[in-house]
Amino acid sequence: MNNSDMKPGRYLRWHRARVLVAQINEALGSGATVQLTTALQVTRYTAKHAGMFRATRTGAYVQHGKRWDCIDYCKVTAYR
Repeated sequence: MNNSDMKPGRYLRWHRARVLVAQINEALGSGATVQLTTALQVTRYTAKHAGMFRATRTGAYVQHGKRWDCIDYCKVTAYR
């Protein structure tokens, strides 16, 4: 298989998820509060929640109880 045979953006979602989770963990590690905003809910995370974020091939997720919620389309804001 050559590079020209590959689909463009094949691993793009996974890459964006890894970047997003790395940015969130960096902000949490520096002592900032991270806020995830959806159309209906706002959730704030502090440094103690750093292990609750995961990047997979299907997107970025945050742990909510026993389930994992997708945060790909959430607004992410970091506050100091």
